[in-house]
Amino acid sequence: MIATVAATGVIGMDAGHAEALAAFRAFNYERIYLRGASRDQAQRVIEMLRALVEHYAAHPELIDEQPGEPLERAVAYVAGMTDRFACRSAVTLLDWPEDRLPTGIDR
Repeated sequence: MIATVAATGVIGMDAGHAEALAAFRAFNYERIYLRGASRDQAQRVIEMLRALVEHYAAHPELIDEQPGEPLERAVAYVAGMTDRFACRSAVTLLDWPEDRLPTGIDR
């Protein structure tokens, strides 16, 4: 990019590097982000986090007293959780089945 800016005065990449980056991105989406296991993992996370937010919104007394609507407070609280704490909370509070937890997180 520095060489391209110096040569053209425009911030950007030369064609060769831009093509390499595009190929790298395509590989990542095909082999990492959009593969079946990644989509399954994302769905597990979404389901668990939604269930936690719904639980805390229904039981705002479990969250430190802060101003705001229960749903907003629940979202903020769950958003601040570590992965491990979220998984432990789902199992403890919601009796979440361990086989529905995201994989790869030691609990």
